[in-house]
Amino acid sequence: MDRKIFAGPRVKRLRMARNLSQTAMAKELEISASYLNLIERNQRPLTVQLILKLSKTYNVTPEELHGDTDGSVNALKEVFADALLKDELPGYEELFELADVAPNVASGIQKLHHAYRQSLDQLSELNALLAKGGAEIDLGTTGSPHDQVFQAMAGRANYYDALDRACEEMANSFDPARGLWTNLVDWLAKEHHINVQMLPEETMPEWRHHYDRHSARLFISDRLGVAHRLLELASFVVHLAFEDKIESAVLRLNLRDQMSQELGANEMARYGALAILMPYRRFYTAAVRAKYNVTVLAGRFDVPFELIARRLTSLGRMKMQGAPFFMIVGDGAGNQIALLGTAGFPRIEFGGRCPKLKIYRADERSLQLCREVVEMPNGDQFLTLTKANVLPDGVSHRGAKQTTTMLVCDAKEAMDLFYDVTRRAIPVGPNCRLCDRGHCAQRAEAPITQPIAISKIQRSISDFEFKS
Repeated sequence: MDRKIFAGPRVKRLRMARNLSQTAMAKELEISASYLNLIERNQRPLTVQLILKLSKTYNVTPEELHGDTDGSVNALKEVFADALLKDELPGYEELFELADVAPNVASGIQKLHHAYRQSLDQLSELNALLAKGGAEIDLGTTGSPHDQVFQAMAGRANYYDALDRACEEMANSFDPARGLWTNLVDWLAKEHHINVQMLPEETMPEWRHHYDRHSARLFISDRLGVAHRLLELASFVVHLAFEDKIESAVLRLNLRDQMSQELGANEMARYGALAILMPYRRFYTAAVRAKYNVTVLAGRFDVPFELIARRLTSLGRMKMQGAPFFMIVGDGAGNQIALLGTAGFPRIEFGGRCPKLKIYRADERSLQLCREVVEMPNGDQFLTLTKANVLPDGVSHRGAKQTTTMLVCDAKEAMDLFYDVTRRAIPVGPNCRLCDRGHCAQRAEAPITQPIAISKIQRSISDFEFKS
C-alpha cells in the first residue's frame, strides 16, 4: 500500500510565499477552501491528482511536496541511530512529521547531537592523553557511574518486589521483644560468624561503617543516630542475605558498566534496609491509618523524616499501593542528590532549580517540617513537605553535611491525606530558563522561550524581564 502523504505545512508555506489566501489557492487548484484548510491542518492527505496540480500550477516538483528535500529525515535517522538513543528510535512517519511540522526543532536536535559528538571526540582526545599517564577512563557510557545510577533510579518506579518481600519476611521472622538491632547482630553472628562493634568517631572519623575481613568484625560509628546505625547494619545484612535479589533488582536498572552496577547494588541494599526497618505491610497499614502524616509515621517507626520519605515513595505493591509520592533530596548548592518515585508521575520534571521551592531555601536553622502547596505555570499543583537534615562530620569539624528532603504529591491525589491542600498555592516553575512567569524577583536567568524586553522608562522587580 502506498504511504499517504500529509504535507499540510509545506502546502501552507507554498501558499504564504505567494501571498495567497486559502480561497484564492483553492480556486486555482479547483478544490474547496474547506478542503484546502483540512489539507493544511494535516487532516487530509494529498492525492496524486492534487500533487500533479500543485506541481503544474506553482512550479514545484512532486519530490518537494513529498518532503525531506533538505535531508532532515535522514539526518534525524542518523541522530536516533546513536547508541545513546537506541531505545528511543522512532518510526519513519514520526521522523517525517517532526521534520515537516517543526523544522526548527529538528534542526535544533541535529545541532545538539553534533555538539554532543564533538564533545565525545574531545573527551576521547583527552582520554588518550590521560592514558599516556596510566589514567585512562572508560568513555563507553554516558555520565559518571553515580550519574547513571541516579538517572536509572529516577526513571522508574521506586519499588522492587522480590527484594522488598524478602526483606519483609526477614523482619517478620525476628523476635520483636529483642529489638531490631539485637536481631540483626545475632543473625550476622549465627549465619556468618561476624561480630558487630560500635566505635567512637575519634577512632573512626571518616567512615559510617567498616568491615574488617581478617577479624570478621563490622565496625559502626557512633557519630550516627540510632536510626542511621540500624540502616548501616541492615544494609550490610541485606548485602549478605539477598545477593540474588539485589542482582535481579540491579538488572532492572539497565546499568552499563561494572562500577555503576556495584553502586546500584549499594542502593538496592539501602532499599532493602529500609524494607527491614519499615516492613511493607506494617508500614503501608500505618501510613493509611495516619493518612500519611509523616510526623506520626516518624514517631511510629522511630526514624527521621528523610527515611520516612524514602519509604513512602516505594509503596508500589500490587493491590496495596500507597499515595503517589516522589522525593527530591538536594543540598545547599542546588545539587539534586536523589530523585525517587517519579516514574509515571504527571510532572516528573517538577522539582527543578526554582529558587522559590523550599528545598533550596531550607537550612540547619529550619529543621522543622515545612508544608507548602505550589503551582506550576500550567496550573498543576503539588503538596510539598520539606525538611532539612544535618549529619555531623565527625571530629574534623569542617562543617556538617546538610541536605534537604522534599516529599511531593500531586495535589489532586493528596485531597484525602492529612495535609490541607486548599491553601493558597505558591507559584513556582521547572527552572528559570523554562519558566515564563513575569516579574519574578527571584529569577536567576531569562527564559529561553520569550524575547527579552528592554526599557528606559521602567524596571521590573526582576532583573530579567521579557515580552509575554
